[in-house]
Amino acid sequence: MGAALPFPTHDLNNGISDTNTLNVLLPMHVQLDGEGGITHVGPTFAKLFPENTDFIGQNLFQYIRVLYPRDIQEHSDLNTHFSQPLTAQLKVIDPIELKAVVVPVAGQTGVLINFAFGTSLKQAVSKWHLNSTDFSPADPSVEMLYVIEVQSALLEESKSLNRRLNGQWEEAEEKAYSDPLTGLSNRRALKRYMHRMRRRRNDTGFALFLIDLDHFKNVNDTLGHDAGDKVLQQVAEILLNETRPNDIVVRTGGDEFVLVIEDAHDMEVLSTIAARIISKVERPIFLDKKRCNVGASIGIIQSTTSINHSIDTILKQADDALYQSKRDGRGCYVFGRMSN
Repeated sequence: MGAALPFPTHDLNNGISDTNTLNVLLPMHVQLDGEGGITHVGPTFAKLFPENTDFIGQNLFQYIRVLYPRDIQEHSDLNTHFSQPLTAQLKVIDPIELKAVVVPVAGQTGVLINFAFGTSLKQAVSKWHLNSTDFSPADPSVEMLYVIEVQSALLEESKSLNRRLNGQWEEAEEKAYSDPLTGLSNRRALKRYMHRMRRRRNDTGFALFLIDLDHFKNVNDTLGHDAGDKVLQQVAEILLNETRPNDIVVRTGGDEFVLVIEDAHDMEVLSTIAARIISKVERPIFLDKKRCNVGASIGIIQSTTSINHSIDTILKQADDALYQSKRDGRGCYVFGRMSN
């Protein structure tokens, strides 16, 4: 067998003078003469700069900088890096990195540099509005771009679906733990709140207010249930204004409400809160110019998270105190005693 012929990895054929062929096969190329002056640029490379930019005779390094290898600072440095992968960057306001390779031109002293977008492909296509005609017919970049676009579309659709599902889940959870009329928490939310409070490492004192509206049945009977609903909503607003964000306000059903106030140890403070709630609820409410009056009776239980009573047990004790406030003439509050 004869000896294998060497492959001219650093030379181009004499067809280098056919710029039309180069424009089709290498639309991102730049030709330099022996002094480093630009003799020709491919049509796609020209699109990366302002229209009618006159490249001929200009120094390529006026338009780009080589990031790697770092020892390439001018055109003469290219001679020691033929056929090696280069990383370059456009000297523009929004620089984009390019990949490049340099080869000598057969029979001439100049070189030819071919650029490619690499991982900046999508950004470049968007920035310069490139299309398939701006790439070589054999360049896989177009197919890659299609794949990127499909992946982006699928990813965006997946994100959109997740947002919709999360929104539906949050809406469903909110409905499951809230009272639809007043927007307050419901009994289920109260149980979750108490469970989370008991899971804390430090013992937490709290007070539970069980509130029942006085004379509420009269409102429903004389003014109708729509008026009753408006009264409940106004009472809910009063209770929210008397609590802090870390407390919870619950409508357990009908005209009955529950407050749980954390870090509640001082009976005088709790008495002040209860008296203020009663005073505000007792103020006349005008609905369609009709006056209605309701009141509030309150049973109060103080406890701590270290005492492992169920919420139903605590509510039972609070209900006993509430019943006593009713017997005492309504419109008052009574502190109950939590049995161990």
